[in-house]
Amino acid sequence: MSEPASSLKQAARSLTKVLALSALLASLALAPTAGAHATLVIGDLQVAPDPPVPGAQMEIRLRLEDTLLVPLEKAHVRVELRSLDPAGPTVPESAIGSEASDFLNAEPDVSSGRFSETTVKGTYVGRFLAPAVGEYTLSVRDTTFQDEEAIANVSLVVGGAPNGVIAFVLPPTPLAPKSLSTWLVWVVGIPLLVGVITTVLVLRKAPSHDEAAGLGAGRKDEEAGG
Repeated sequence: MSEPASSLKQAARSLTKVLALSALLASLALAPTAGAHATLVIGDLQVAPDPPVPGAQMEIRLRLEDTLLVPLEKAHVRVELRSLDPAGPTVPESAIGSEASDFLNAEPDVSSGRFSETTVKGTYVGRFLAPAVGEYTLSVRDTTFQDEEAIANVSLVVGGAPNGVIAFVLPPTPLAPKSLSTWLVWVVGIPLLVGVITTVLVLRKAPSHDEAAGLGAGRKDEEAGG
């Protein structure tokens, strides 16, 4: 096989490898945006004292895990309590922010600040004053990713029977890239640019047709002379 043809094949192989690597790097770069919270989060909460005492300070301890039961760290979570209204909008067990506008429009009776993460991985604590006696919808709001929050709703009784450990599930919040142009730049533009540059560099190193012909003729003369 002639050297120019061999060099071109080598360039093609190099280009294929570079494009594959670039596509992989682009997908990894997009991963924090595209799959930020793309799986369910399993959680449970406990209150202390249980049941809460109206007008007294109460503590809520949240525990969060992913579907592989790995504790979730550095989450931004808080809670809101709203008194149950049978005539009000239906409160889903879990929702993402854009689906929860109806019941979230009602002012909460109690709204906490961001919970503090404890020394136990995946565990968060918040404290506030308990509302009046009654049954409430407690909304766990996960605002770790600002594009779309995850919300879980459970029932909490104040001044009645103990609540015990309350399980909940935060829904996945799949996030898309912020714009189509960003996606195109990462997935198409950068791999293409890298491929073009690599091809140019490889072809510049390859001998021209005339040089290759001269090298071939020189080798034949050497063989004939030998």
